[in-house]
Amino acid sequence: MDLQRLMNRSSQASRFPADACERSAERCSDVEPFGDARLSTERVAQIARGLAHPARVAIVEQLSDGRPRRAGDIVRESGLAPSTVSEHLRVLREADILASRRDGPRVCYCLRQPVLARFAAALAALVDEPLSVGT
Repeated sequence: MDLQRLMNRSSQASRFPADACERSAERCSDVEPFGDARLSTERVAQIARGLAHPARVAIVEQLSDGRPRRAGDIVRESGLAPSTVSEHLRVLREADILASRRDGPRVCYCLRQPVLARFAAALAALVDEPLSVGT
């Protein structure tokens, strides 16, 4: 990318208001979770895979305050490369841990807290019920 295009991109980013995600994205708490109240074992495993990397857990922690964020904000807060953050965001979206919404040229990300609450309840149920060996 040549210097002029890079400078244009930088100036475009600064014209995008910092709170644009909050104004235009759905409220994170209003994002509806999937299906019924109890998660299937497949869904528990899918969510666990989504959280199975320290960088993804850190991204979830960044979004745990309920405020939507742009990918660029997540990159700045995490200190990871944009391509790395993009891949982690993809995995988190596929696991239904994050919701995303396009806001003009940007994408805003939001934590699906009801999904994590159900996941935590499913893990708590595993602790409360004896596990059978070999299954």
